[in-house]
Amino acid sequence: MKYTLCIGMTPAVQELREFKSFTLGEVNRSPAIHRSVAGKGPNVARVLRQVGGRPLLLGFVGSEFITDNLRREGVAERMIRTKEPTRVCTTLMDHATGTITELVEEAKMPTASEWRQFFATFRRCLPQACYVVIAGALMPGASPEIYRKIARCGVPVIIDSQREPLLGVLEFKPFIVKLNVHELENTLGKVEIIAGARELLKRGAQNVIVTHGAKGAWLVSGTGVWQFRPPRITPVNPIGSGDAVTAGICRALERGENLPEAVRFGMACGAANALTLIAGTVQLPDVRRLLVQVRLRALKNL
Repeated sequence: MKYTLCIGMTPAVQELREFKSFTLGEVNRSPAIHRSVAGKGPNVARVLRQVGGRPLLLGFVGSEFITDNLRREGVAERMIRTKEPTRVCTTLMDHATGTITELVEEAKMPTASEWRQFFATFRRCLPQACYVVIAGALMPGASPEIYRKIARCGVPVIIDSQREPLLGVLEFKPFIVKLNVHELENTLGKVEIIAGARELLKRGAQNVIVTHGAKGAWLVSGTGVWQFRPPRITPVNPIGSGDAVTAGICRALERGENLPEAVRFGMACGAANALTLIAGTVQLPDVRRLLVQVRLRALKNL
């Protein structure tokens, strides 16, 4: 059976700590702590599974907490076990101010042997992959050549990254390049959204999706430009919503939907993620309800 192969180079154990109020430099007591699997690749795989898709997650892991929870959520994995422990990232949620603060631990570099295991497993997984999703940054010190080796696989690639790791894969004509406005500017400098997307098309991308939070998203291809307006919601925790968008796009493509409708479904998944406390989590009834509220418009004369 075909699946979407999700690359999760830098998974994390996510600790979300809730505070009635949080003050820097003071003793702060957290009445609730939630632990979950995180990282862009794992989040894509988890949400894809939650909406009925068929992910297979490949990457590096140094914690049984990750693999145990993936198994519990029904996410198939071929993770390479590492000597280094999986990083821990911490989210501080201040209910008094409504602010969310992220403390991100950097991922450790795999050993040469672990990299060899990764690419050997990658090659074995490719024959049944309908899409390959590259999501997120590489660990510090890793060569952009890593993503180039993945992108030349011959399977349609969806990449959600930025800067040199993204630019380096464009010659292999990825099916979708997805990034947010901030990442677009990090990659190309200060540019207008559609002009920046078209620059990525010129460099090799087949389709470009640029998201801008509550302001919406744009799909730019060689045949047209589409604008998407997300539902109006009161977010609980927006972290992971971009990954949920990617997962929704993959699920719709698995079903054979065209790309504008796939992005529309992805936007509903992104909004549904923001309604949950734990990042990388959606409720399918929320997705269905929000889908009818996503506005899609083809832009003319651009």
